[in-house]
Amino acid sequence: EVESPALPLFMKSPNNKNKLGENRHAVVPRPSSKQPHHLGMFQFLGRLMGMAIRSRNLLPLNFTSVVWKPIINDHVGASDIEAIDKMCFKTFDKIKSIEKAKPSPELFDKQMEGIFFEISGSDGKKVELCRDGANKQLSWANRNEYMKLLLNFRINEFDVQVKAIRKGLAEVVPLQFTSLFTWKEIMIQVCGRGMTRGDCDLLERMTNYSGHQKTDQCIKNFWKMMRDVFNDEQRSQFIAFVWGRSRLPTSASDFSQRFYITGHSRSAGNPDGWFPIAHTCGFSIELPKYTTLDVMVKKITWAMQNCGSVDADGGISSGTRVEDNTLSDDEIDSFFE
Repeated sequence: EVESPALPLFMKSPNNKNKLGENRHAVVPRPSSKQPHHLGMFQFLGRLMGMAIRSRNLLPLNFTSVVWKPIINDHVGASDIEAIDKMCFKTFDKIKSIEKAKPSPELFDKQMEGIFFEISGSDGKKVELCRDGANKQLSWANRNEYMKLLLNFRINEFDVQVKAIRKGLAEVVPLQFTSLFTWKEIMIQVCGRGMTRGDCDLLERMTNYSGHQKTDQCIKNFWKMMRDVFNDEQRSQFIAFVWGRSRLPTSASDFSQRFYITGHSRSAGNPDGWFPIAHTCGFSIELPKYTTLDVMVKKITWAMQNCGSVDADGGISSGTRVEDNTLSDDEIDSFFE
């Protein structure tokens, strides 16, 4: 798991940590990981991404445009930064707001007391925007310099790490090839699609049934749940639950196996009392014949969120509760730091 906090490569994005704004699932490169052995790991990841493009063995990477855009030599802008850190331009926005009121320089300086040319990076560590920035007070006279330096720092914060990824990718895929794609398209080439409502059509076409009929009310409820009840994040979570990956392949021809919805024999007498059982290796789910859509949503949602997988491949039997002992990014130190 390259995104694991046990490795020194990636960390939760500020929005992920703070549960604010967009991309609350995303990770970003660790800005402090600049040593040669770190960059070697990032370069190796780039090679894996190239192999994913060539082999269609996709990677479940939770990167945003701040990583994908530089990979295809596209420009990262302020909107890309806000997409991972909603609070990063708080002072920036405050300056713009005060400017509109046209205050006197003295009033502006008073309102900005205690703000220096030093900010917190995405990893929470203090960074000086210029030489001796920790002692340089923000003022009316230097406000434009402050805003320019702040924007420049945030846009280029991950440059060293992403350049190493790009270098590794170039060893497998010619960089001229990547220039043909937008950042979203290259992300799909490496990771596959997420799981939008429209993608349910592709999944349904790639589904077989055993112990259920396509016309059964239970199966109709299943597809209604996938299309109309679940959001994109929940759909991706379901795919991870039954297949161990959070994205679908880009087309039917890229599927290595079909999805199977099979019967759940042990639940025959009381279907609403059982959880589903996933088989990630077989891309299948044993689905009880739940009597209502509401019961199905509750049972499947609980299984996805609390178990990672109620998975016969992993030895979890009959849908019993499984404790999630995964440590958060804040609770575990990297083994390499």
